[in-house]
Amino acid sequence: MIQWRAPKDDGGTPLTNYVVEKKDVKKPWEPWSVVSSSGTSTKAKVSRLEKGREYIVRVRAENKIGIGAGLESPPTIAKHMFNPPGPPGPPECSDITENAVTVEWALPEYDGGSPISGYVIERREMTGKWIRVNKTPVLDLRYRVSGLFEGNTYEFRVFAENIAGISEPSLTSDPIKATRAITKPGPPGNLKLKDWSKSYADICWTKPTRDGGSPILGYVVEAQKSGTAQWDRINKDLIKMCAYRVPGLIEGLEYRIRVRATNKVGDSEPRELAETILAKDILVPPEVVVDVSCRDSLTVRAGQIISLITRVKGRPDPEITWSKDARALSRDKRTEINNNYPLCELVINDAVRSDYGKYAIVAKNSSGQAQATIIVNVLDTPGACQNLKVAYVTKNSCMVSWENPEDNGGTEITQYIVECRQPSQRGWTVVSSDCTKRLMKAPLTEGCEYFFRVSAENKIGAGPPNETKAPVLAVDPIEKPGEPIDFQISEIGKTFCFLKWKKPDYDGGSRNLAYHVEKKPKEAEEWERIHKGAIKETYFMADSCIENQIYQFRVQTKNEGGESNWVTTAEVMVKEQLVEPEIKIQLDGTLVVKAGDSIPIEATVKGKPQPDVKWTKDEGTAEIRKGPRLQIETGADFSKLLVTGARRTDSGKYVVTASNSAGTCSAHAKVNVLDRPGPIRDLKVSGITTDRCILTWEIPEDDGGCDIYNYIIEKCETKRGVWSVHSNAVITNKANVTRLIEGNEYIFRVRAENKMGPGPAVQSEAIVAGTQFSVPDAPEAPEVTKIGKEEMTVQWSEPEKDGGKPITGYLLEKREEHAVRWSPVNKDPIPSTRFTVTGLLPLHDYQYRVKAVNEIGTGSPSKASQPPAPPTNLKVLDSSKSTITLGWTKPVSDGGAPLIGYVVEMRAQGSAKKGDDGWKRCNVAAQLVVCEFTVSSLDEKLVYEFRVSAQNQVGMSLPCDLEGAVIPREILEAPEIDLDADLKQGLTVRAGCPIRLCATIRGRPPPKVTWRRMGIDNVVRKGKVDIIDTMTFLVIPDSTRDDSGKYCLMLQSPAGEKANFNLISLTDTPGPVMNLEATDIKQTSVMLSWSPPENNGGSDITHYIVEKREIDRKTWATVKAEVAVDKIPFKVNNLMPGTEYYFRVTAVNEYGSGVPRVSPTSYLASDPVSTYHISLPLNIISLSLFLSPVVEPKIVMPETASARAGAKLRVEALVSGKPAPTCKWMRGEDAVVPSSRLAVHQSGNMCVLIIKDVSRTDTGEYSLVAENSSAKVSEALKIIIRGQCHIRHDHRGKLNEFTF
Repeated sequence: MIQWRAPKDDGGTPLTNYVVEKKDVKKPWEPWSVVSSSGTSTKAKVSRLEKGREYIVRVRAENKIGIGAGLESPPTIAKHMFNPPGPPGPPECSDITENAVTVEWALPEYDGGSPISGYVIERREMTGKWIRVNKTPVLDLRYRVSGLFEGNTYEFRVFAENIAGISEPSLTSDPIKATRAITKPGPPGNLKLKDWSKSYADICWTKPTRDGGSPILGYVVEAQKSGTAQWDRINKDLIKMCAYRVPGLIEGLEYRIRVRATNKVGDSEPRELAETILAKDILVPPEVVVDVSCRDSLTVRAGQIISLITRVKGRPDPEITWSKDARALSRDKRTEINNNYPLCELVINDAVRSDYGKYAIVAKNSSGQAQATIIVNVLDTPGACQNLKVAYVTKNSCMVSWENPEDNGGTEITQYIVECRQPSQRGWTVVSSDCTKRLMKAPLTEGCEYFFRVSAENKIGAGPPNETKAPVLAVDPIEKPGEPIDFQISEIGKTFCFLKWKKPDYDGGSRNLAYHVEKKPKEAEEWERIHKGAIKETYFMADSCIENQIYQFRVQTKNEGGESNWVTTAEVMVKEQLVEPEIKIQLDGTLVVKAGDSIPIEATVKGKPQPDVKWTKDEGTAEIRKGPRLQIETGADFSKLLVTGARRTDSGKYVVTASNSAGTCSAHAKVNVLDRPGPIRDLKVSGITTDRCILTWEIPEDDGGCDIYNYIIEKCETKRGVWSVHSNAVITNKANVTRLIEGNEYIFRVRAENKMGPGPAVQSEAIVAGTQFSVPDAPEAPEVTKIGKEEMTVQWSEPEKDGGKPITGYLLEKREEHAVRWSPVNKDPIPSTRFTVTGLLPLHDYQYRVKAVNEIGTGSPSKASQPPAPPTNLKVLDSSKSTITLGWTKPVSDGGAPLIGYVVEMRAQGSAKKGDDGWKRCNVAAQLVVCEFTVSSLDEKLVYEFRVSAQNQVGMSLPCDLEGAVIPREILEAPEIDLDADLKQGLTVRAGCPIRLCATIRGRPPPKVTWRRMGIDNVVRKGKVDIIDTMTFLVIPDSTRDDSGKYCLMLQSPAGEKANFNLISLTDTPGPVMNLEATDIKQTSVMLSWSPPENNGGSDITHYIVEKREIDRKTWATVKAEVAVDKIPFKVNNLMPGTEYYFRVTAVNEYGSGVPRVSPTSYLASDPVSTYHISLPLNIISLSLFLSPVVEPKIVMPETASARAGAKLRVEALVSGKPAPTCKWMRGEDAVVPSSRLAVHQSGNMCVLIIKDVSRTDTGEYSLVAENSSAKVSEALKIIIRGQCHIRHDHRGKLNEFTF
């Protein structure tokens, strides 16, 4: 409230009012706010002040002239005129119970100038927060505080309150504890007999309902024998639990039992057992119940505790036996067996993977036996992967494969971790950490070596890795190249042959290819090289041939890896040849020229002798002759035709024919001459009205050789005789001509136009504008294009005929489904062919029809829109244990609106209830637009019915039901095998080439595939079996003659078995001859005999090659290159007397020389053993001396031997000498010790060292020591092991074999 005095000067006119304003001192930027502006009182109340803020008040006087200067008050803080009261007196507590206390206090000494309006009480637990006790202020000086917790200690304080606010708190009261008054407790409750025997009884009870204000200290049990009145206390010490076993019962007596509760005040009243107890035993058969935590099965991780808990009942207590997988368990460091009846527990600490299995508990007593089983699975990381291999190594990549670990750790393997490292590195580099297959392609760096390791990983973690033993080297191996392709004699002259061939498909890994070409006359035995050096080109001119001489030619490919096999031509006679004519026209497609231009056609002609050339046109036989527009020029190897001033009639097919004594050849060229189109045909005028008509015509017979772009339409009034262009951009053969004048006569003409220009015009008959009009035809049935909750959008198309008058609008009608009458949707005609119908009822089906309106009237209504027809031909396409695939055909009618989709419904037989037919939707219609659907999550034990409905914008069709109910089950299809037609006839393969067998297999479930060879269980040990989708492959790389035979492909599945047999024949060079021996040995000759080889390589033996070698030489000398089959035995002449020889014989067939057979021993060229008669002096005796020569040992073997790591190394040495020497292999200074990987054999004069699966550690210096009575000889050998693997490609450059 403020007040002031009136101004001394009122400005000469009475004051009308005072303007009172206020302003916050701390907000000087804000304008003055008006408190009051009416009245002439010198007092005013300033309202809406904020407590604690500082304000300035300004007053200004106002008369009719204006507002005077202001008077400002000093800054004033807004606060109440009274003060809060002082604190009350300290509170005192009385009448304390377990949940309440009465608090009293004294009036405050100072009330702040305003009466006390009430008091606020607060409490807190010791060291806790203060909590207000009363919601509204208390008027009295005492208050009963309730809601306390028994046993807690509390403090209290009080606040006084008046109109100015709340006072400071009073002093805190003394701490008090919420407790009750202490008395004796009540008797125990619910005393029951749980169990008994001849010597004890088990009883239990509940706590008393009241403890007398003091905690229960324990319980006292008393017993009374039958026939006596005395109660005896059973327990000396108080019983803390609410259960007790009463001991010391005498069998056959009856007892009464009672229990008392005790607190610090004393014992309660007793609670007596309702029934008496007869001391005798109870017999109960054992019963085992497995705890719910491990019932049926228990899964733990390795390192965790396996705890198998069971509850065993039985009287007397059963004997417990635990077993695992039928083996009894006993206590050990990790195993604990705890039998605390009824709780029996088996605990295995630090579980390991081997602890998984089937555990059994057997409980047995005199009343019977019971058992229970628990399956335990211990999860651990998987074991190491098996059979780790690295194959198909190139300079950029290799294939790493492995097999699953024997133990997957008790859970499914999620992925594999593949790592690699170079030998110089210690750390491993991850190639893939999420590989899900057991095969992957690893990238390599050319020229580097790599080790690989693979570890399996499951959800527990990664198992131990499996590492390759030897590194792989990233290089592309170079091998012998393939044979040249398509080797032929392209041209034969009087003294030459021109040879051509193509590069081989397989270059052996090297691009540096060259060729060797040789020739051989028919009478000659040796081939002759016909060039110097190597040929890089794929052609060669073989000249210097003799006319009328028969020759053969051959060619082979060469690279750094070696030379390929020879490819030989057939025998050919070199002479001048007759060549049939060959003619080609140098023209691609059709020759297109414009009218008036020239038509050039050129043909190349070949043939011997020079052919005669003739030109014809189309199918005519008349030869084209030279003329004013035609020119023909023919040379030695060409013929040209030139037509000048081309016309449309020059279009057609031009044929050129070349003939000589060797034959006839022809070629043709198509020519198209472009010109203006011809006249149109069949021009008609129809649809004549007052201002328009319709022109129709047929396209011209001749379009001028190119597409017609458009038509030009002209019209002319017959009275005026002036032609005007109506349109020059008509692209169809129909046009509407408008802007006619009713009653006038018109004629029209039309001409076609292409890119060459317009053709001749065709004129119509005269017509008169004007005709009869009618109402328009009915439009097509309308379609509903959009549906909302209360509206639909309907669309339709214009009718074909408008009755001669333009359509002014459309009338749309609707009716509900099953209704009889149609109701109009719009009053006025709709100008467009689309309308949104509103105000529809939700979930109601509607039909629509539409009428067209013109000046004449309203046309007939269209057909009504309706739901589609039901789908047809519903059937089951496929089935499994949990899915069924349905198929159907589209409805015959879509109801006049596009189909949204299909709805599939199903129900299980017997699931229908009253008021519910049991059908359930399987999908949403808009999500199924195809005529096929798979229903999943089915139960194979139930029988299902299915139906399908179609849906458009109008509604749902009637359902199409599946004929008969179906049960989900697997469809079994017997295995089938499809073989290529060539494989059915058998397969013939050249030895050394890969054998590839493939077949297409079918069957459900997928059958098990087994490849076998008749007489041999399995060929996988040598070949490689692959299964890719529905194809199975058997590949045997580097085949040998031993791989011939009958192979069987066997398919097995629950649906049946299927087998197919393939006969494979291999062609090869023959094997070694048999029974080679020498007889009739003389000083200069020996007689050799042998038997044909067991394996002739699939071809008859043509002849034999006989060779000899002196024992101290390494090279073989040919005795005779062709020994006929009927010339056995064969005599070898020209031997050196006293020289020791080895002989060998090689069989030859059409595929080449076979494996040589060396004589088992050497033979000395000498006459049979001679007898020398020596006459001694005095003619005492005649001695017969048998001379036998002595020869020191000789060793013939290579100086070095090499192999790739992982291969098998065989070193053969020929050892001779008399008497036969003993042989010993050495490595350095140590003798070679035979083992499972290293073997030493000696047979006759052959000493063999064999090392299997060689590695780089086998590299070193070896020697062979031969010793007999005459001498001791040693020969050195250096073995080198290099590389990691050997890769072979087939002739197409594909990888088809790898070996280690």
